[in-house]
Amino acid sequence: MARGAEALIDAAATDERIPRRVLVVAIGRSLGVVALTLLLYAVVPIEGQNVAFAAILGACVGILAILVVFARQIGRVSRARRPVLAAVEALALVFGMFLCLFALLYVAMSEGDPGAFTQEVDKVAGLYFTMTVLATVGFGDISAVTDSARIMVTVQMVLGMILIGTAFKALGFSARRAVAARHPEGAAGSGGGPQAGLNAVEGPGGGLADGPGGPPSTGGAGSAFAGG
Repeated sequence: MARGAEALIDAAATDERIPRRVLVVAIGRSLGVVALTLLLYAVVPIEGQNVAFAAILGACVGILAILVVFARQIGRVSRARRPVLAAVEALALVFGMFLCLFALLYVAMSEGDPGAFTQEVDKVAGLYFTMTVLATVGFGDISAVTDSARIMVTVQMVLGMILIGTAFKALGFSARRAVAARHPEGAAGSGGGPQAGLNAVEGPGGGLADGPGGPPSTGGAGSAFAGG
């Protein structure tokens, strides 16, 4: 996650300045994605006889959908006019889907078996519990009791760790590559390439400038001795 976040910061630093209007639109779009995801989460019905089966089926379908959306977002970031903003929007979408998916699963499990958790989990409690598990806070007010609930929480913890590391790295590096492709001079300057290194040590007389621990410059001195 640290390297992915660093890649996003590098891409943002290398990319051209984002106009305020574009930034406001991007923030509004990200908030809209989150709001739409939460709205769908709120209106999805969780009831019926085969709630446990629906939870298992929903987990499989939901995880597959997240993988498909994640893969498409990586391609979108690499082609975007503003790769950094596209990466932030993709993170909001992927993590919103992940949180709502497991929150629905916990609500469904609690609906099918009220004793699956230490208290009944409705949609608000489900979203809250999912967030505490993802953030590894663990307040303890809601915890899994049955084996099936504990297995599902364990699956969320494992997938959450994978998602956090993979999403930030993949989207961050994709954004940095996209920015570097559009600004090769900025990438070379920040990367400290061979030409940048030569320019850094070349002295005004065509020789090597004095550096820490390096040999003295020879360009100007050689010319002086030759002239003398």
